[in-house]
Amino acid sequence: MAEIVLEGISKAFGEVQALASFDLVVADGQTVAIVGPSGCGKTTVLRLIAGFEPPDTGEIRIGGTVVSGSAWVPAFKRGIGYVPQDGGLFPHLSVGQNIAFGLARHEATDARLRELLDMVSMDPGFLARRPDQLSGGQQQRVALARAIAIQPHVVLLDEPFSALDTDLRVGTRSAVRRLLDAIGITAILVTHDRDDALGFADEVALMNAGRVIRTGAPSDVY
Repeated sequence: MAEIVLEGISKAFGEVQALASFDLVVADGQTVAIVGPSGCGKTTVLRLIAGFEPPDTGEIRIGGTVVSGSAWVPAFKRGIGYVPQDGGLFPHLSVGQNIAFGLARHEATDARLRELLDMVSMDPGFLARRPDQLSGGQQQRVALARAIAIQPHVVLLDEPFSALDTDLRVGTRSAVRRLLDAIGITAILVTHDRDDALGFADEVALMNAGRVIRTGAPSDVY
C-alpha cells in the first residue's frame, strides 16, 4: 500500500509562504499530475513528500505511516524514487554506475542493470556510456531507471519532460506512463504543461498560491 496523504500542510521560506493549508490524497497505484503556474509551490510539495524539507505544520503519510508531522522519517527510509527536471545524472559515472548508485553491491548485478534498462526501453549497450553521450530523452529514462532500481513505493517526477523537444517529449512521456502502469507504482508528476498533465495522469490537481483549488479527472479539470 502506497497511498499518499497530505493534510493541513504549510511551508514558508522566510517571508514567502510557499504552501498554505495544502491537502492532497493520492490513491495507491494512482498517477496524479500537479499543475500550476511557476512559483505556486508545486516543487515544494514534492520536496516535502520526499523528505528533503520538513513542513512547518501538517502531516504527511505514505502507506498509512506518518513520515512528517507527529513523527519524522528521513528521506532515505521513505521508499521514494525521485526524478528531477534535469535528470540529475552523475556526469563522471557510466549509465550502469548511475543506475546502480542506490543499490547494494550484491544487488547491482549485470543482469539486474540490463533488466532495468529494458524496463525503460533502452538497449543494454548503453550501460557503458556516459551521460553526455545520451540524448535528453535517454538521460531521463536512465534517471527513471535509477529511481525505480530501489523498488520504491512512490515515484516523484519534477517536470521531467520540460527540456525535451515535442516529438521526444510525447514518446518519453508515453514510455514512462507505460512503465509506471506495468509495475503499479504510485506516482506524482509536477508540471506547468497542460499536455503533460492531460496525457499522463489519472487525476489532475490544479494549484495556485500554495493551495489545491481543483482536483478531478483530466477531462473534467480541462
